[in-house]
Amino acid sequence: MECGVADLIRVGRILTTHGLKGQVKVEVISDYPQRFSPKNRFICDKDGRELELESSFPQRAHLVAKFKGIDSCEQAQALGQSYLLIPIDQAAPLPPGRFYYFQLVGLDVYQDEELLGSLTEVLPYTANDIYLIKTPQGGEILLPALKSVIKTVDLAQGRMEVILPPGLLD
Repeated sequence: MECGVADLIRVGRILTTHGLKGQVKVEVISDYPQRFSPKNRFICDKDGRELELESSFPQRAHLVAKFKGIDSCEQAQALGQSYLLIPIDQAAPLPPGRFYYFQLVGLDVYQDEELLGSLTEVLPYTANDIYLIKTPQGGEILLPALKSVIKTVDLAQGRMEVILPPGLLD
């Protein structure tokens, strides 16, 4: 699995150790939790090494995972607070009109033909995501990710068309 960092996406975060035999608690940050099946491989963002999942089981809001070759609490501890990555081409396909965050970051955002700025970050919230737009003047616009606001997303053109809610820029 040889990839550049830009070719990888986060699917999980190792939180802490679990027990004494190399298991870790994982926060799944993927809409496709089935990827956490035995023999699937991940890249650890901390040191770039490949980790093969040996076993996993759900526990409360997390997953307890055991990776091949990680057999002690000390080895598991070294993985703490690292992200589990996969190559972008292994990402599960999304339904039409849905996008991964990494696909949206970097898009130019327009209202009519006026460039509002570039989408630099997606802020996840319970009600809806918020898109952080950096304006050409150095300011910021916090844009709600709602169907009534986002008209079109054209990944090929690197462009998002929006209709700003009244009073948003006031």
